[in-house]
Amino acid sequence: MRIDDRTTPGHDLGLSKREAEVMELIATGHSNGEIARLLFLSEKTVKNHVNRIYAKLGVDSRMTAICRWRGEPAPPAPSAPGQIPGQIPGEDGAQAGQAVLKLVRLDGQGRA
Repeated sequence: MRIDDRTTPGHDLGLSKREAEVMELIATGHSNGEIARLLFLSEKTVKNHVNRIYAKLGVDSRMTAICRWRGEPAPPAPSAPGQIPGQIPGEDGAQAGQAVLKLVRLDGQGRA
């Protein structure tokens, strides 16, 4: 008996059968390396599947993808550490929640 794609979990989310397999393993806590071993794929192939899953689900993290997969509300976005209430996100040219790396030229004594 052949399984119809329309009955595959994740079909209503636009995922292929293989992407649904990968997403199910993600939702049960498996790492990309573990998924690769379980499905006899390279880790690069798993990463490609994960990226396509994120794009199809419109998410940018494993946790949000898992919530979407399970039909649960997405967790609230964490506030940026050290963010001052009332401070405008992105004042340093970064997007809200994005880490900012500032390079400082030091002299030979470790001073800026």
